[in-house]
Amino acid sequence: MCSLFDADDHAGLERFVEEHGIHHPQQLIFGRRRRPTSQVSIVTARHGVPTVENAIWHLYLQRDGDGWKPHKKYWSINSNWKKLGQRPEYRKSRCLIPATAWVESQNGKNPVEFCFGDHAPFFFCGLYKTWGETVSCSTITLDAHPDTKQYHEKSFPMIAPDETDFIERWLGSDENTAVFEPYLHPDKEVAGYPLTVQPLTRATSTEYAGPRQTV
Repeated sequence: MCSLFDADDHAGLERFVEEHGIHHPQQLIFGRRRRPTSQVSIVTARHGVPTVENAIWHLYLQRDGDGWKPHKKYWSINSNWKKLGQRPEYRKSRCLIPATAWVESQNGKNPVEFCFGDHAPFFFCGLYKTWGETVSCSTITLDAHPDTKQYHEKSFPMIAPDETDFIERWLGSDENTAVFEPYLHPDKEVAGYPLTVQPLTRATSTEYAGPRQTV
């Protein structure tokens, strides 16, 4: 499962978001190795147009005084695709999460960084919830691709194809999710960029332990 990801503007993430007609790209939160339960940027159309807003990367929250914090009993940074049909958020509260890379490891060992090409921007597909004025989110995970099982045997994040029609439908209000079924499989290419992988010295590090190669 994806438990660390990058939103690095050195790869032109803000320009990428602007090119997709998304409002308020200046609100993007940048940084490498974004961690679970931290504030991250997401894109929703809940106010009528695709807009960048901030969310807690942990779908289920609980009360914390006058605010909200990640729920202790429900670890929910990822949402498995097999349970999407049970989630009202899949029908009503879909989001996109801008990113440039993510980190995986096999049982906490041999961490690697995945990206497309040389860190080309992309969108994770995700879900969001609102808790008063607070927004939370999760990334959707699919079954692992046969070529990525050696790095993480169980899952692969759902990546949005770089298609205007898909993005509009994903962020739209149509509750018919059947149109998304063809996309519920891992894809090793986005916008012509191949999936690449590079070993890390440790999962939270930005230091590499070997060369980058195409998966």
